[in-house]
Amino acid sequence: MKNISALKGTLLFVVLLMTPTLLLTAQNSRLPKNLSLSFNGTFTNELTNFIDQKASDNGIYLAKYDVGEVTDENREIKNFRLYKNNTLLYSKKRIPGADFYISNAGFVAVMDHDMHFKQELSVHIFDPSGVEVLSETFRYASVFGFSPLGKQFVCGTDKFLEVINCETKQSYKATHASEFAFSENETLLAVAFENELHIYKNGAKIQTINTGFTYPRAIAISEKSNFVSIIDKKNLQTWSLQNYQLIDHSVISGPLSYRDLRIINGKIMAGVHFRFQGVSKGLLYQYAETGLEKTEEIAEKKFQTFDNNYKSSKNSLNYETIPWPFVPFNEVHKVWNHYEQHMGDGSGDWAYLHQGLDLETPIAEPTYAVQPGVVKLVLTLGGDIYWRLAVAPEQSSGYSDGWLYAHLIESSIQVDVGDEVELHDYLGDIIAWTSTWGHIHFVNIHDHGTVWYYDDDEWGINFNPLLALDPITDASAPVIDDFSGSSKFGFIANQTTAILDPTNLSGDVDIIARISDFYGTSEWEQPAFVTYYWLNKLPDNTTVFPKTLGQILNHSYPMYNSSFYESYASILYFKDNSHPSPPWMNFTRDYYQILTNNNGDSTIDLSEANLAFKTADFADGMYRLYVEAWDEFGNMAVDSQDIVFDNFNTGIILKETTINELICYPNPVKNRIIISLPDDVNEEDVNVSVFNSQNERKLEMELNCEPSSRTLNLDVQNLTPGMYFIKTSTNNAYFTARFIKL
Repeated sequence: MKNISALKGTLLFVVLLMTPTLLLTAQNSRLPKNLSLSFNGTFTNELTNFIDQKASDNGIYLAKYDVGEVTDENREIKNFRLYKNNTLLYSKKRIPGADFYISNAGFVAVMDHDMHFKQELSVHIFDPSGVEVLSETFRYASVFGFSPLGKQFVCGTDKFLEVINCETKQSYKATHASEFAFSENETLLAVAFENELHIYKNGAKIQTINTGFTYPRAIAISEKSNFVSIIDKKNLQTWSLQNYQLIDHSVISGPLSYRDLRIINGKIMAGVHFRFQGVSKGLLYQYAETGLEKTEEIAEKKFQTFDNNYKSSKNSLNYETIPWPFVPFNEVHKVWNHYEQHMGDGSGDWAYLHQGLDLETPIAEPTYAVQPGVVKLVLTLGGDIYWRLAVAPEQSSGYSDGWLYAHLIESSIQVDVGDEVELHDYLGDIIAWTSTWGHIHFVNIHDHGTVWYYDDDEWGINFNPLLALDPITDASAPVIDDFSGSSKFGFIANQTTAILDPTNLSGDVDIIARISDFYGTSEWEQPAFVTYYWLNKLPDNTTVFPKTLGQILNHSYPMYNSSFYESYASILYFKDNSHPSPPWMNFTRDYYQILTNNNGDSTIDLSEANLAFKTADFADGMYRLYVEAWDEFGNMAVDSQDIVFDNFNTGIILKETTINELICYPNPVKNRIIISLPDDVNEEDVNVSVFNSQNERKLEMELNCEPSSRTLNLDVQNLTPGMYFIKTSTNNAYFTARFIKL
């Protein structure tokens, strides 16, 4: 066994810094056609541009497509065309997914994220003629790829790694893994998870090797050469497939890290990343079984470096501040989708809450770290557009929090799990989401372990990122729009979609405000961050219900799961077919925010759906409802509407009595009104009181009941026009009625 020592790796690093290097092109004989090494040390395909075309590794198959409708986590791929050596094989108006992989045999695996809110991914595989040969749904999938010959597809979940034969439609399951590789003839499969490297032959496990690695990064296996190689950040191990002994252990040091691994023409080709003082280089290291043979530079990118002089501090909202993840760091960037924003397709059938903050960016916009820390995850949820990473302030095997940066170009990502980053470190570039722009999904998440795997109901979201981003400046206040043409606010019977008349409210009522806001120069409409409401009694405008928190869009959730948030959407927002959740791509969006599903604090619980405004707690009459809306920047708007409560409630507490409704006629009335008593009232004399809508007693008298008809005759001609309430009392009951005096 030959060892390349850490010292030798250090000397090599010095040579690389001081000696001119050869810039290889894709046509270099050491790399196959179309395969190149990115500036981050990962192998990539030169024909794939991540905007409107993608190619197989061997360059024989090329797909062209257009991006149609998009959502925050999904998009439409239309006008799909697959070519073989520039000859069209087939075309489809639309494929059933947001992204896809192309194999070296012309199979296409389409990643269907329609049920992403349940952590579900459906994989649809099409043969080279365009026929769908199989479809399978996975949960918590985060490992994907085709085999070298292109006839097997791999999908890894939190439980297993499934290997699917695209021709026979048969499959087998290997152990859960974060990395995998096939041999040239696909007889052997190597899979790795943490310190274990498992070898399979024709679907059966034949060996397990303990590598001692914590964060394996890539594997390469050759049945022809009879060895398997595996890398972590600083180490490359090569193991014999005859006796499973270690053949070679190569070590690199300094600002170098292993990022990718291939076996090409019997040689081990390692993609190495050099990252130092604003330079990111991809270096190709060629190894034989017994050690390093040659190194050459393949690609270079210079990136901006910045002084780490930003000082985080507690802001007025009591959050530790962070800079924005794009240059300039001290300016507000364009918000596309807000934290806890109501989202849907505009149909009114379904909706959910957005799980973070989406910032719209140019395609390939460089992204920078907002805090120093340790990389906890680098993975995709299925396809090139779903690559993401997360950084926590420090390494911990327990629970910790960190910032998630989603929708990065894989071949630009500068770090891997376990790497340390500094403030303003360049992390990678934003991938195209449409043909003209991209976006980052940015949020602070909560998980446990040294690695944050996509394998459980975690990645909990902590708070609204706008509360920490510095600066948060905006001059425009929210706008409180009309709920409908006839009503400033909306009123519905609690836990229903029954819209109520604001001049005739009774029972338990939910109050709805249609509020919009714009942040900075963004043309995308956002909901209000905080709402309050209170109630005044008219005509003197005296407060009878104090200013109360409606909602604050800053709730934390224990898991990153839209189906989990779907049930909470109905607590924060109202929707029906006439008031649907807003579509993602509409600049103008209608948010119908429910103010009354809150017990007065800043937390959220599903039981709060039962809460409502109890109109029966107040005397019938006219009131003025006030609603106040705030954004994160301290801008405020307030508006009001006059409403009427009508519960046949005089405001007098009736102790240990039964309340029954009287029959009064004519109603409305000018002079005299007849009151019909229930049959079980036997008293001859009945006490009668009349109250106005302000709960003021206007009449009180004893009336003689007509025995034959059980009626009372009341003179009301001296009352001023308006709404009144009659209360009659007998020995065993109270009776009430409402009438209108003309």
